[in-house]
Amino acid sequence: MTQLPPFRSIEAFVVAARRRSLTAAADELGLSLPALSRRIGVLEAHIGSPLLVRLPRGVEPTALGAAYAADLAPTVMALHRATDAARAAARGRPDRQTVRISLIPTLAVTWLLPRMAAFHAANPEIAIDLDGSATCVDLAAGHADLAIRLGQGRWRGTDALPLMALDLQPVCSPAWLADHPAGLNEPRDLYRAALLGPGHRPEFWPEWAWAQGLDADALPPVRTFDSLQMLYEAAAQGLGVAIGLDRLVQPWITAGRLVRPIAGKVVSLRGFHLVTPAGAVPRAPVRVVSDWLRAEARRDGNAARLAVS
Repeated sequence: MTQLPPFRSIEAFVVAARRRSLTAAADELGLSLPALSRRIGVLEAHIGSPLLVRLPRGVEPTALGAAYAADLAPTVMALHRATDAARAAARGRPDRQTVRISLIPTLAVTWLLPRMAAFHAANPEIAIDLDGSATCVDLAAGHADLAIRLGQGRWRGTDALPLMALDLQPVCSPAWLADHPAGLNEPRDLYRAALLGPGHRPEFWPEWAWAQGLDADALPPVRTFDSLQMLYEAAAQGLGVAIGLDRLVQPWITAGRLVRPIAGKVVSLRGFHLVTPAGAVPRAPVRVVSDWLRAEARRDGNAARLAVS
């Protein structure tokens, strides 16, 4: 039989391919960056070919590496689950099953994390593992059990259920308003404002503008940021007017660091969806977590609006 490479090297490679970052993979595995690189190097030497391409910002799997990672990922996850179950059985306690959710970090921080203590109190046998990444992970390859994705609900190879609608509304800091005596009283005032937006979602400003009867092409250039957290921090520091996604910007509003200067919200054509691999039959813990997420969204009153918008 073919001699297999060390499991630690396989695991290091799978995590690095999923996270697209050696630093993030090292943090997840609790390794130093040199230790992680050595493990991946052992695997590449065993295969006889590079598996990752080092880029100025992060890494990308080679064609061979992407195919290899897709084959390995479900097995690595299954090994972890089987080991956790065996250890729990050896201690005479039921297995605490883990459900992995992929979602953007801002949604994790502002919406999901504040609710998790109550979930764990009601479901002590289920552990939720969050993968906070803007990258859409490959669910079919076993990189996560569930994903919460922002869009219109159409992703190849997946089933998507509406979870939360999004209201769009400009936000800025009180200090920015104080520095601009003319203020923001109506939508067309934005033609003379410094606009801020998410780099991965440039469509939100045009969507809001069109709904308000503005010429979106006549808006000033939008300064973009890599994450919504960075975007709202930039607005809170007085750098300009950001497009606010209601559920995600609410902590800055509640703290008084941002305000909504223009009345009237626009319901976006895009929203958050709960995504699973197409046709998959989820494990019992995954069904429990899915039902809980949808119940929490219904409690917020957003899911029904998304379903009919």
